[in-house]
Amino acid sequence: MRGPPHAAAVLLVAAAALCLGGRAEELEASSPEFNYPAVFNFGDSNSDTGGRVAAGFESIAPPYGSTFFGSPSGRFCDGRLIIDFLMDAMDMPFLNAYLDSVGAPNLRAGVNFAQAGCSITPATATSVSPFSFGLQIKQFFAFKDKVTKLLSKGDTYRRYIPQSDYFSQGLYTFDIGQNDLAGEFYWKTEDQVAASIPTILLEFETGLKKLYEQGARKFWIHNTGPLGCLPQNVAFFGKDRSQLDELRCVAKHNRVAKLFNLQLHALCTKLRGEFAGASITYVDIYTIKYSLIANYSRYGFENPIQACCGYGGPPLNYDSRVPCGQTASLNGNLVTAKGCKDSTEFVNWDGIHYTEAANFHIASQILTGRYSDPPFADKMPFLIKPKF
Repeated sequence: MRGPPHAAAVLLVAAAALCLGGRAEELEASSPEFNYPAVFNFGDSNSDTGGRVAAGFESIAPPYGSTFFGSPSGRFCDGRLIIDFLMDAMDMPFLNAYLDSVGAPNLRAGVNFAQAGCSITPATATSVSPFSFGLQIKQFFAFKDKVTKLLSKGDTYRRYIPQSDYFSQGLYTFDIGQNDLAGEFYWKTEDQVAASIPTILLEFETGLKKLYEQGARKFWIHNTGPLGCLPQNVAFFGKDRSQLDELRCVAKHNRVAKLFNLQLHALCTKLRGEFAGASITYVDIYTIKYSLIANYSRYGFENPIQACCGYGGPPLNYDSRVPCGQTASLNGNLVTAKGCKDSTEFVNWDGIHYTEAANFHIASQILTGRYSDPPFADKMPFLIKPKF
């Protein structure tokens, strides 16, 4: 059993400043501190803090949210996501979903446009979610326009919404692209999925340029993780053991993910030369996650691929017919996908998403700066004080 992350002594020292721009001579002048007034996030279920649930597409039942929130929080996790830990590191409140108006959400420190099931490319009739990256960008512009109008009416709403300069000074974060790749494998060959990557990234580039033209200057971009290591994909595509790698992950999914990341990295490098006065930080999530799965015991985990919440038992504990927290009839019998006793022993939560314990590990690795390009400046260390 791994030592729980809620141990009171847990403090992570990390390098905290983004390297603004690609030129060393600009760093001294442009990154005096790691201090953003607001964060605007775009993505899929990896960073969705309640958007899909607020849109009415899906409800989430226990044991989702049980580890930290005590009940479902709109997150596809037992607790907090990577974005939550990053917000915590910056001493900022968790991001409210753009569509969630319940409870008078305070949007002053930013807003989250991410929705589970989203893709970078435009949604189609068969898409899991209509809120593609392009639509999230449109929602951002609608939000910014509304904020500008409210600010012009005086001080009534100022405590609840970003100030006008927050849009140029804020951090724009992105964690999206997984669904563009994973969904295609169900009806395309590996080569066909790989051939679609330039089209996907062209759509992503278009969105980034629109944000830049509207004043965004600080971009934080996660690459995609090892898709082949998700129990969902292993269960469907791993029946032929020859398709698995040494970690029992689906090799072709990971090959395409790495190709996507290679081209995404190249895009970030290109845009640094085109976006004058901007910072673009590329974060290698793939390497962090794959290393976690490969070296799980070193980091205190006991199950690298088996889902904590699922049905079917080892080795995957995943059955697509019985999603986490739900009951279904199989062969005339009612069965329920239940959560495990200790989610801190598991890397994977529900067959598709990571546990809070894994997300905490991933966030702590991100904040070392070793997995980013450009790397963090080494002069502004800060502490994560996780509220376990």
